[in-house]
Amino acid sequence: MRIQFAWGATRFVILVGTVAIKIARPRPFRALRRLIKYQMSGEVRARLLTFAEDPFLAGFSYIFSGILANRNEYRLWRESPRQFLVPTLYSFGWLVNVQSRGESISREELEADHPFRTLLVGKPLKFTGDMMKAAYFCRYEGRECLLDYASYVMLAFFSRPQSHDVTLVDVARN
Repeated sequence: MRIQFAWGATRFVILVGTVAIKIARPRPFRALRRLIKYQMSGEVRARLLTFAEDPFLAGFSYIFSGILANRNEYRLWRESPRQFLVPTLYSFGWLVNVQSRGESISREELEADHPFRTLLVGKPLKFTGDMMKAAYFCRYEGRECLLDYASYVMLAFFSRPQSHDVTLVDVARN
């Protein structure tokens, strides 16, 4: 069995067998380093406001963004149409998520068969830019599925409480 390691801005990922184990990475030292940097440039308040209106919540969100990402991914899997998401099987206190694993796809494959093409029309570039990255998708059970759906933007966009049986066509109509 081959084990691979990967990491993003907020989580460390262990790929083993048929699962991906996503471990939240608290970032207190990075937060402190950025706080000093932005204090020196006079940008602290402006930077904090990009995370939340309350400076305390903004700092909390930044430091614990990996835990919040795991929580968002687990919630979205439980509350939304599932056929286009890779399943999040377990969450252990939002510190560790266990997700099924698919096969990597290329940018060309994603462009040829993007599962959300109609949903992305007219959406902000910040959102559509992430949704056009092959790294966010994989081939799971024969279809292209979203594997990294932890952001608040994706949570708000895809959340459909009590609609586990909704098809992608129905979602596109809403």
